[in-house]
Amino acid sequence: MKVDIKLKEKELKDSGEITGIVFNFQQFSIQDGPGLRTTMFVKGCPLHCPWCSNPESIYPSYQIKVAPVNCCGCGECLKVCKSGALSHDENHRIVFDYAKCTHCLDCFYACQYKAIDGVGIRVTVKEAVSELLKDKPFYSNTGGGVTISGGEPLLQYEFVAEVFGELKKNGVHTALDTTGYAKWNVVKKVTKDVDLVLYDIKHLDSKKHQEILGVKNEVILENLNKLAGKTDIWLRVPLVRGFNDDLAMADNIVELGRKVQAKKVYFLPMHRWGEHKYCGLGYENNYAQLIDFNEEELEKWKDHFKSISDYVIFGKA
Repeated sequence: MKVDIKLKEKELKDSGEITGIVFNFQQFSIQDGPGLRTTMFVKGCPLHCPWCSNPESIYPSYQIKVAPVNCCGCGECLKVCKSGALSHDENHRIVFDYAKCTHCLDCFYACQYKAIDGVGIRVTVKEAVSELLKDKPFYSNTGGGVTISGGEPLLQYEFVAEVFGELKKNGVHTALDTTGYAKWNVVKKVTKDVDLVLYDIKHLDSKKHQEILGVKNEVILENLNKLAGKTDIWLRVPLVRGFNDDLAMADNIVELGRKVQAKKVYFLPMHRWGEHKYCGLGYENNYAQLIDFNEEELEKWKDHFKSISDYVIFGKA
């Protein structure tokens, strides 16, 4: 049974409770911190990384995802679409014009065949914490906990900070996966009840950072320096061929890690796990312009950090 997102939105607005928009609770995660974890993914991101593996996190509110292969051609979605975003092709499968879509979700409610899906749901702090505590026994037995990721969790800082606070009251290890792109008072508020920050560093040159990602990196580096000594930090560097595959810069990032007292520094070669999501969301597939590393290149990186492999981890989170 589909959740009536519009009705819930109204009820929560009337209640005055702090809420957030979440698009996934991923159980048994081993990529987002120590031990077995549940990762809560929230929507919205100020960066525009061409290799984003969670493109459903970019848009800050609800949105439509389409799977024409599931369409039976019944036409119910066309009847309710007021923006003219929907039509049928010659095979009577839906064609979606994302430029016209207002994300009203009417077609989502009309479709009974999972050809149209809604991405994102608004939840209260209590609802989020209840879901995240379901796997608490696994956290306790493995040294795991809860990670909040995105998107960029700092965009929903009030909600995220409250969730972290409730989790700490329940004795749960907490981790924040962030780009660090926010005002310091926001970072400070969110990390008050955070045990570990997974901090993304994508490039040290601000001009190059802005050219590819859409924002400069000064605020990111300033916040990282301010976090030093206040919580555990793991630096995580998504390696992208032709963008930041520079061993000299990698050495500087390692030194930055030592300066901010980071416990570990991860270099993570780009993967394509999220590539299949772009079409259904109406996004251009930027992965088509990106080239994977070959084995020889990967071995060069592994060899470069072999002598400090206890501190620098290559190829896995």
